Formats: sequence, structure tokens, C-alpha cells
Amino acid sequence: MDIMGASQLGTCLTEADEDAIVAFLQSLTGEQPRIELPILPPRTNAAPLPKP
Repeated sequence: MDIMGASQLGTCLTEADEDAIVAFLQSLTGEQPRIELPILPPRTNAAPLPKP
């Protein structure tokens, strides 16, 4: 939790804040949805390049 607070929030979390976040995360239930990535065609020299 210390690393998460510092890297994502740029601050040090209090012990009470850490306990509250842990309690919230442990309360989450359910199944995580399955994410299937598309199968992309192979890249060729004829394919246009992305524009910056």
C-alpha cells in the first residue's frame, strides 16, 4: 500500500487510510470478466504506418 500511495497518488498514506483501502479491496466479490484480445493480421510493408 505504501508503494501504491507514493506512485499513484504522490503521497504517503496513513495507516488508517491503508486499512480502509485494504478493507474495500477485500470486500470486492464476483468473477473477473474474461478479456480476449483480437488476433491481428501480420504487418506488411504495404500497410500504412500510424501518423504521430
